[in-house]
Amino acid sequence: MTATMGFLGGLALTVLGIVLLRRVWASATAPRWHALPGWALIAAGFAGWVAVADADKAVVIGFLAFSLVGYGVVILGRDRRRRPHRAPKAPVAMPVEPGRRAWIVFLRGAARTLLAGPLAAATGMSVAALVAVRAGGMEADRLVAAGFIGPIGWGIAMTWALVDARLARVGLLLPLTAGAAVAAAWLSRV
Repeated sequence: MTATMGFLGGLALTVLGIVLLRRVWASATAPRWHALPGWALIAAGFAGWVAVADADKAVVIGFLAFSLVGYGVVILGRDRRRRPHRAPKAPVAMPVEPGRRAWIVFLRGAARTLLAGPLAAATGMSVAALVAVRAGGMEADRLVAAGFIGPIGWGIAMTWALVDARLARVGLLLPLTAGAAVAAAWLSRV
């Protein structure tokens, strides 16, 4: 099988699979197990890319093609009908907030910024330091793992600080987590 045939075969199977999935998911009466042939076609499309490239590159090409074809099918299948024009809604009057309320909103925003910024970063980096010091394996592997875990921990802590409505909980647990991670990393060296 030539590379061109493998590429075109993988692309055709991926397109057919995604179109089948789109039709099954758009149908209100079709049972959900009817999507299995679509997934099977997509999986078979990966075989075409295995013929084109090594397995590691074929997986990347397959997922990229799956994403791009999926976006194309969704864009082409969007609703193009014109909706009837609605009368504009009357503007909603915003309630007048007293001056004290504005300060509370400002202080909550400042606290949330400090929690999501430096404190979340300190928590992520302290967990990364704990992994670098205490995890098993070779030192180089621990350092690489810590390099990946630090930004991920920061992102998780930042998201939690921005989403949670109770700032006291975030303000209590983020420093406790950072302190526990630093203490555990330090105790391993003593």
